[in-house]
Amino acid sequence: ARYTRSYIEAISEKALLANDVAVEKVSHLADEITRLTAEGIGLAGRNDASSIERLNEIQNATRSLNESLSEELNQLSKEYTESIPAFNTKNLSRDTTDYIFYKPVLYRQGTEKDFVRGIVILSVSTESLIYSVANAQKTIIITTGIVALLALSIGLIITLVLASIIIKPIRQLAAHVAMIRDTDDKEQLEGKDILLKSRDEIGLLGDTVNDMAQGLVRAAAASKDLTVGKEVQKMFIPLETDSFGKKLTTGSEINQNAEFFGYYEGAKGVSGDYFDYKKLDDTWYAIIKCDVAGKGVPAALIMVEVATLFLNYFKDWSFKTHGTKLDTIVSQINDLIESRGFKGRFAAFTLCLLNSISGEAYFCNAGDNLVHIYSMRQKKNIIETLPDSAAAGVFPSFMVDLKGGFQTVKLNLQKGDVLFMYTDGIEEAKRNFRDSSFKIIECAEAGLNIDDPHENHSVGQDNEELGPDRVNAIVEAVFDRKKYRLTKFHNPIVNEVLEFDFSSLSGTAEDAILALVSVEKIFRMYKDPSATDFDRVQVDRKIDSFLQKVFVQYNSYCANKIDHPSLDEYLLYKGIKEDEQYDDLTLVAIKKK
Repeated sequence: ARYTRSYIEAISEKALLANDVAVEKVSHLADEITRLTAEGIGLAGRNDASSIERLNEIQNATRSLNESLSEELNQLSKEYTESIPAFNTKNLSRDTTDYIFYKPVLYRQGTEKDFVRGIVILSVSTESLIYSVANAQKTIIITTGIVALLALSIGLIITLVLASIIIKPIRQLAAHVAMIRDTDDKEQLEGKDILLKSRDEIGLLGDTVNDMAQGLVRAAAASKDLTVGKEVQKMFIPLETDSFGKKLTTGSEINQNAEFFGYYEGAKGVSGDYFDYKKLDDTWYAIIKCDVAGKGVPAALIMVEVATLFLNYFKDWSFKTHGTKLDTIVSQINDLIESRGFKGRFAAFTLCLLNSISGEAYFCNAGDNLVHIYSMRQKKNIIETLPDSAAAGVFPSFMVDLKGGFQTVKLNLQKGDVLFMYTDGIEEAKRNFRDSSFKIIECAEAGLNIDDPHENHSVGQDNEELGPDRVNAIVEAVFDRKKYRLTKFHNPIVNEVLEFDFSSLSGTAEDAILALVSVEKIFRMYKDPSATDFDRVQVDRKIDSFLQKVFVQYNSYCANKIDHPSLDEYLLYKGIKEDEQYDDLTLVAIKKK
């Protein structure tokens, strides 16, 4: 009564099916057992030996057949053991919790062909099991959450401890290093040490950063001393001054007969480069360009002495008393430097006495016998060669006199001609060769051997100079008011176009000098993709203004700029790099009107 009629009918059908299968599989065994049993009964009353032997055989065979029959029936009982509805241990349903399990009971009885003798039926509910599993899952989830929360809390505590011990000092160090980086005047770092309580490697790193900062302070102070030295050196050069009396990089003088323009930009430290032009009267000018060998304080001292002798000699000069003889002052400079006994120190200079009205120019030199003149008539830069002579300071003047002395030569400047006097800093300006990854490389032109000439350099070199050919081409482009294209050999940027459009210029001496210096600046600059805003190039404001007017690629190279934090006459280009300035840039040009 507990089970519905449909369930009983379904189970009965399964039992009948099991019985049919049993009849099919084990009937032959049952029949054989019946036959042997009947035969055994017939032999039971006999006492002869053969009957007894046969009876034993029948008993053994019957026993074996019964075992086989039982195994087959047990197997069928297992196969037809099922449930309504089907029960799946891997997928317990919360919707179905009541199951009826049934198992047919099969065995042989006599000679009957019905093997199913009964059915074991069991009603099972999984509700409590599902509830227990759900509770177990909930317990696991809660336990896992508690453990995870506990682990997270412990991790957070450990993180906070590590932050106070390691991370916080590291952040302090990073902020301090950033402050050092962003402080343009490193002298302001004096006394700004970072104090870390840690005494481990972090503390050692902090001490190292403090030592580095103090080194930068000392270097900045030394740099300012050099700056002062350079300012003293500039006092002897005719340069313009700012509102505070500080010398700038350019100087000029213009009258009805001639135009003078000079430029001086020192490399690192003090040196021996020098130029001056001095008005003697309404007609005559004295001009000097000097390059003392070497750098540093000794070269600067010699330069100051040369400048002093030059100024003293022409202080009371008159054409009537002194004429155009220049060998006297050249010999005085030579003997003074030679008497100082500076080992390996000498001065190469050219002295000029210019009649600004007629254009007559008298030259005397000591170790510097090339004069550059742009000829307006020929539309080209030409070189005049003066007589050879030793550089000042190598031999005493009496020995120089034995070989002809310091000779004075006359040249003539025509209207529109421009006399250029410059030291080797412009022609020998250098840039490094680089590959596509901007690493410095040596020239390894295919088909050439080491030291073979390749364009303006040799195979095996890692740099090129601006060179006299480029200098001449720039000057001629300025006065022809045309474009100049700068080509760099072994350029990391293949087929890079660098153009300067001089068509808007007036063709003045100032234009020519600023053009040379501007091209030299771009010659050394390069656009490294790895450059950041902390990579900066210092540039004179006048050069920047000139570049803005003539450099076609200005926006690509120079647009990202800021004011210099301490030098008002300079700007800083950001996000770009340059090769170091090799030597002082000392140039002066005189244009005959």
